[in-house]
Amino acid sequence: MVRIAHISDSHLGSSMFQLIERREDARACLKKAVDMALRHSPDILVHTGDLFDSPEPHPDDINHVLKIFKDIEDTKVIVLHGNHDIPYGYKYHHSPIRYLETVEFVMTTGDNPSSVHQYDIDGKQVDIHLISWTRKKQFQKILGDMEPESDIAVLFAHDIPVEIDELPIHYDYIGHGHSHNFKLDEDMAIGCPGSTHIIDWKRELGKKRKLIVADIDKNGTEFTTETLNDIREFKFHPGLDITGLDAQSANIKMKDWLKNLSPKKKDPPIVIVRVNGMIFAETEKGIERNSLIEFGEKHLNPLFLHIEPNWNVVGPPELDLSRPLDVKRSLEEYMEFKKDPKKELVIEELQKILGE
Repeated sequence: MVRIAHISDSHLGSSMFQLIERREDARACLKKAVDMALRHSPDILVHTGDLFDSPEPHPDDINHVLKIFKDIEDTKVIVLHGNHDIPYGYKYHHSPIRYLETVEFVMTTGDNPSSVHQYDIDGKQVDIHLISWTRKKQFQKILGDMEPESDIAVLFAHDIPVEIDELPIHYDYIGHGHSHNFKLDEDMAIGCPGSTHIIDWKRELGKKRKLIVADIDKNGTEFTTETLNDIREFKFHPGLDITGLDAQSANIKMKDWLKNLSPKKKDPPIVIVRVNGMIFAETEKGIERNSLIEFGEKHLNPLFLHIEPNWNVVGPPELDLSRPLDVKRSLEEYMEFKKDPKKELVIEELQKILGE
């Protein structure tokens, strides 16, 4: 049996909301993912690209990766070039992953977009076909030229830019990255572990990230998965609905949601509420976003609190006056419609003007 552990998309150097703390979180999450993978004692550990968020990573990120990979024994490590690892112009030899290969800590596709490696594992010949990030036409050509020669063959790519039915059926497992969210089709033996930490909250919050372990032998492939949780707690409401509410009611609803949160980890959480709905312009003007953020920061002590305005503003509702030519009655109806607290005072002053 051949055991392969699969992780992807660590984006070291990324910083959600420009938070420096998230750079350190990214490093810690990569270490956590690698440690989790190694506990399964894999023959091969594969990272399918975007190890770094930039082709010119910070020295601290390079050093962190070197420390992680240099201590790995008895497990072959493969890292693909992701689109974030490669400089503009597809200069593969400029990728920081190439440096890791030069110091013999990992195997990759070298200066090319693809490569094939053969290993002898427990007396079994294993073909490892690799495709780093490249364009669709080149991907299709590479895929067409690849032909497994051994009884066990796997394909790893940073991205799969073709339909599933275009993929060859002679691989025991096809693994890829890029999408940041976990998915695994055990019947088709195609998997994507997702990112090792939350990078883009709009794409990833509420979705899963998992380590994929594939056990392959002549009888087929069996899978084990293990959840990769971000080391920082996220409190996320994907759709707080304020449709039709006035400003005061909308403010109360958002404040109540913040009030009911109870972070469980010691590190300050990241709190995000996306506010949806159809509201009137008057409601939008009255939403006290700064006050809500101030309240949430005092109540939760978050690393960051974000209120995402995802509502749509519609025109003012129509008011049908019962007696349009009656000034006093029309004013009363208008102020009732607006729920103006000064209604009685205004009507009293109008009566003085009219001599009533």
